[in-house]
Amino acid sequence: MFAPMALVVTWLGQASFRFDAGGRRLLVDPFFAEHEQRTYPPLSVDEHGSGVDWLLVTHEHIDHLDPYSLREVAARSPGLTVVAPAPLEAMVREAAPGAAFTGVDRGDRVELPGAGTCTVVPAVHGHTVADGYPDDPAFVGYVLELEGTSLYHAGDTIVTDGLVDALAPLRVDVALLPINGRTYFREREELVGNMGPRDAVALAAEIGARILVPIHWDLFRGNTEWPGTAADAAAEAGAPLHVLTLRRGVPWAP
Repeated sequence: MFAPMALVVTWLGQASFRFDAGGRRLLVDPFFAEHEQRTYPPLSVDEHGSGVDWLLVTHEHIDHLDPYSLREVAARSPGLTVVAPAPLEAMVREAAPGAAFTGVDRGDRVELPGAGTCTVVPAVHGHTVADGYPDDPAFVGYVLELEGTSLYHAGDTIVTDGLVDALAPLRVDVALLPINGRTYFREREELVGNMGPRDAVALAAEIGARILVPIHWDLFRGNTEWPGTAADAAAEAGAPLHVLTLRRGVPWAP
């Protein structure tokens, strides 16, 4: 049993998370829609997308900003506020016109009354492979301070000096980092990549996280990774952290 006001983290697959803190509910990058490339069915939007106070979006790709999910969560959450990079405002308002919108940029700090705070950090990704990996404000990550625990949700990103510098002054207890990497053959299929397991372990250790949770490894056929590779990389490097693989839909109290 979890204490009534304790932080509870539920991984919904890929980069999707539900956070329950202080009697409030947050979602990050929910993806409840069906898709022909899914390797497993979506979890229930009724169970995980109802009564949501804040829905945070890291960037515009379909598994992070899904119009169906925004619309369905908004329909079940009368007090919903969507937090997303400012350049995505039109996309968010089209998908969920009745929801409040807060546009953010790197370095912003957003109050989440009753739950905690959110600090916006860079993410380095691309709209398409041809874009490369630019420093684009349409891509962000979030450091959430909830019930005394700091969790870094990286969104989709590779590691750069700018990202390390932005995270350096922030306390991070739990790092939620993509591990699917980037390869020539995936990029040839228009799959913009991420950090791989070794970079995820090194970044988590660099920022002082005590727990690394691998994410973005399980959803789309042809763009997966075995999460144990992160544990192997941590053991190989002697990294001073735990690698924790969450199970979809099963609550965890950090």
